[in-house]
Amino acid sequence: MAKIYVGLDVGSSSCHLVALNKDGEVLADRKFGTGEMNLLAAIEPLNGQVHVHLEASELAGWIRRVLRPHVAGVVVGHAKSSAWIAKDPLKRDQLDAYKLATLLRMGQVHEVFYADEDERTIFKQIVQHYDDVTEQEVRIKLKIKSRLRAQGVIVRGDSAYTPEGRAEYVAKVPSEAARDSIGQLYELLNHTLHAQSEARKLMRRESRKYPEIELFEEVPGIALVGACRFSAYIQTPFRFRSKRKLWRYCRLGITNRRSDGKPLGRQALDWNGNPRLKAFSRFAFIGAIKSKQDNAFKRAYQGTLETTHNKDHARLSTQRKILTVLWTMWRKKENYRDEKG
Repeated sequence: MAKIYVGLDVGSSSCHLVALNKDGEVLADRKFGTGEMNLLAAIEPLNGQVHVHLEASELAGWIRRVLRPHVAGVVVGHAKSSAWIAKDPLKRDQLDAYKLATLLRMGQVHEVFYADEDERTIFKQIVQHYDDVTEQEVRIKLKIKSRLRAQGVIVRGDSAYTPEGRAEYVAKVPSEAARDSIGQLYELLNHTLHAQSEARKLMRRESRKYPEIELFEEVPGIALVGACRFSAYIQTPFRFRSKRKLWRYCRLGITNRRSDGKPLGRQALDWNGNPRLKAFSRFAFIGAIKSKQDNAFKRAYQGTLETTHNKDHARLSTQRKILTVLWTMWRKKENYRDEKG
């Protein structure tokens, strides 16, 4: 059966499909409204082994679930890697779809991982929701301090967020209108804290479906939230062929750009990947180092520090070790053993 390469440019109101054969000849070129029935109707007339390529977006997961039972394969590509599409001065939906099909035909797709289990996808959304609400809480707290400083009220620490501190600092604001606006920010903070508490309860309840989370909580420096983040954002440990692939996804890989045998700039951390997993590894490192009990990560940090005399190098090396331990435990379904770490 002949392979057919389909490029699908997706929009919230309409999609454009271009299908190519192995020689790059256009077999189909059509535009249709975004919807499940329209997607299936556009794919159905294509006779052959249909492979679909679309760019990562909010709709990509849904489209992948709709098309997967009806085609040979669906690949979601990393939009950042498709500069040929994004930076074209003649960019338009039809051309974008053609280029997506061409990249798939040439085997030049940087695939974004999507789990086949719908429940895991939903759990990831729940953890993302908790993280979004937490970040919103931080933004509101910073805005409250900023508004107080603008009125000459300098606040340090978290005292401005206690019931007593709120009343004390707001009373120091001379303008009644400014006091009212800051009071509204405090009300918004109350709603956000409540939403965060409810999101945490939901995350805890759903986490019971995934046995690896209980294993992760045995690891020094890892609590419920961190365990849920690692499970939700990684989805499956088998998506990475090596620990270095894992490090790179967690933004702990090293860039090594060269041309004509010469390095292009200094080596640095690769900024591609998931920033929340990098932050998670940093919090896990701090938790393990501050632990009153001796543990493998403390020993690893001290050993690397004595060798390199560089705190940043030792910290990053230990963060990678924590990620590797979690990844290995998950793959092998093993409990944490400190002496092994």
